[in-house]
Amino acid sequence: MLMQLLRVKIQQLTVTESSAGYPGSIGLPPELMKASGLRLFELVHVNNLTNGNRILTYAVPSKQETSVTLNGAASKHCIAGDLIHIIAFGYYTQEEAETHRPLIVHTDAQNRLLECKTYSFQHAER
Repeated sequence: MLMQLLRVKIQQLTVTESSAGYPGSIGLPPELMKASGLRLFELVHVNNLTNGNRILTYAVPSKQETSVTLNGAASKHCIAGDLIHIIAFGYYTQEEAETHRPLIVHTDAQNRLLECKTYSFQHAER
């Protein structure tokens, strides 16, 4: 049986543009796509921290180095200045799931790469 687990999360990006006239997608800085391992046209979840909206779309590289653009129908859920997280999942066997740890990509206020870390989760003591 395959399990769907978090593969990568890009933390706190700032939307720079929303364009209803473009046919769908989210444009992400190429440096962040490379660092996160996101592929062209990969399904991503966009979680809007500003207004609580959550949508699904696909990733494409943005034309400008630090641009984060929501396009087409996705542009109706995010506007310039909104803070978002990008999340992608992968399928893993039960054996792979035992040792899998997702990648967390941290960015600065200008959508530039700060660091990539393997996610470590620890239960709080009760």
